[in-house]
Amino acid sequence: MNIKNIEPLVELKGHQAPVLAVEYIKSSPLGEHILASGSEDNTCLLWDICKQTIVKEINNLSEPVTSIKFGKKSNSHLLYLSSGTKVHVYDLRSEDKVLSEPLQTYEFSNDEINSIDINENNKFLATADDDGVMNVIDLSSHKIYKKTSKKHNSICMSVKFRAKKSWEVWSGGMDSKLYEWDFSRGLPNTIYDMKAKEPSAAQMFNPPFVYKVAASPDGEWIAASLGDSTIQLLSPPNKKQKKFDLREIRLENGHNSMVNCLSFLTGADKEMNLISGAANGRVTVWNPILEDPIQEMYKLDGSMGKVNNLKAYHFDDHVHIVVAGTGKTGDSGALNIYQLQ
Repeated sequence: MNIKNIEPLVELKGHQAPVLAVEYIKSSPLGEHILASGSEDNTCLLWDICKQTIVKEINNLSEPVTSIKFGKKSNSHLLYLSSGTKVHVYDLRSEDKVLSEPLQTYEFSNDEINSIDINENNKFLATADDDGVMNVIDLSSHKIYKKTSKKHNSICMSVKFRAKKSWEVWSGGMDSKLYEWDFSRGLPNTIYDMKAKEPSAAQMFNPPFVYKVAASPDGEWIAASLGDSTIQLLSPPNKKQKKFDLREIRLENGHNSMVNCLSFLTGADKEMNLISGAANGRVTVWNPILEDPIQEMYKLDGSMGKVNNLKAYHFDDHVHIVVAGTGKTGDSGALNIYQLQ
């Protein structure tokens, strides 16, 4: 398949260092089509995509912003971000353009947090940290819901609640393991090993570390982007639906280096696409359930030195991605919007 070179529609200039995190919300108190970006410059910027302007800035942080989530449903006015070992919560309804003081701070991690997620009814917040620990915080009591009895053997890179599964959260780490947790018990139900039983030469040099975990909006699929340039999809058994077998798909040949970002997107026709990004600037669009799952392959322009994160969304009947990364020089930041379809 041909790889298409694409230029950005917009380059959002504001960060003074590499951009690590990006999140999108269609509607919030700040308006329609709002982005939040977090950077090594210890700030989070909120952008109005339509006007291409900064509408709010969060500063007074002592560490880089590694992960961002908007509140769900009636809590869309809240923004959660991780910085160092802490998660801070901000109220976006504030009239101040610059927010320096959080509404709430959670500090339950002993090491740097890499990823956070909010469950669909906004009752729980999950964190993944460098110590290999996955924590779930009860947002009403502001305490750890149940201490987990196990942890990853290496850095825990990503955490994701599974839609329509009230007590299920997934975490992935540099131990090449994917944990399916029942957080009501603080225990993993299943631990999936991403290592092949007979690893190829490429896998020997590039182990399948789990960099990102994503969940399809319908809760059917969990995806893990891996260091060996592949993506693992799992659809676990579901007794209620009388589905007793694990479905597994390994997506291959879409990348030639480690895959570090994933974003599910459901089209108007309910067709599910998965968009993956690699550090080297390759972006691939998949329809995972087709026999030939690769739909499109793109190479981002040279203004993006290294891809750190991406988020896909619909805008004016087109598929857009916002890509966070490093600029042409290693110490500069890049935040670009591209149109894929």
